[in-house]
Amino acid sequence: MELRKMRGMEHLYVYSQSQQISQQTGLVGYLRGDYGESGKQFWTTWFDNRPDWNTPEFKHDLQRTIDRLRYETKQLTDRERLSSLCLNDLESCITEDRHWFGFRADSEQYAYLLKCNPYKGDYNFYVYCYKKDWLDQHMVRAEKGIRFIDPEYNEHFRIPDGGKIRITRADGSQDEYACRYIDDSHMELMDGRNSVYHICQFAELMEHNGNTVEPVCPTLGEQKSMPTHHQGMEQAMG
Repeated sequence: MELRKMRGMEHLYVYSQSQQISQQTGLVGYLRGDYGESGKQFWTTWFDNRPDWNTPEFKHDLQRTIDRLRYETKQLTDRERLSSLCLNDLESCITEDRHWFGFRADSEQYAYLLKCNPYKGDYNFYVYCYKKDWLDQHMVRAEKGIRFIDPEYNEHFRIPDGGKIRITRADGSQDEYACRYIDDSHMELMDGRNSVYHICQFAELMEHNGNTVEPVCPTLGEQKSMPTHHQGMEQAMG
């Protein structure tokens, strides 16, 4: 078992996911841990996502994985070892403030995505546990990006999973929102309510409100501004 730094968009999956993404990626649950005041303790708490997937076989696999990282490779033994793991390879950093670092370890059936913080005073690691094939297949599909179209299904631009859009209202006010890929026809707007929209529904609602949508992040393919609309987003956008 190799603990490697994250690749591609894997860092998107070390946070709480919506029900739609959790189901598609096979999220069993996650383990949260810290090393206590001394830095040598090992306190953990488990959070279920799908109790029916938290089988004896999975529990054994997770325990074997954690034990290997603690006692064999010693990368999770204590806070000092975790600090060495993270700070000796800053390319593993997944946040701009350089407080969180991302790694992945795979067993035969499961993918373990680790979000690690080597500093005292916070939880030191989260281990998000996925059905490996489900997660990998979803990420491959998500590489196609999120399409933004007009109500006639003409594609105006496409952003990567986790990318941002800017919505400009008729009164000139603006807001930016991150978006997540659900499938080729659905996306999730991270508006505090994790709202899921069919891409055509989103375009029609934006057009109805006279809003303009444009990408904030680099796009996949040709970049254009797009007028589209949204009635059901009035609460989120005023």
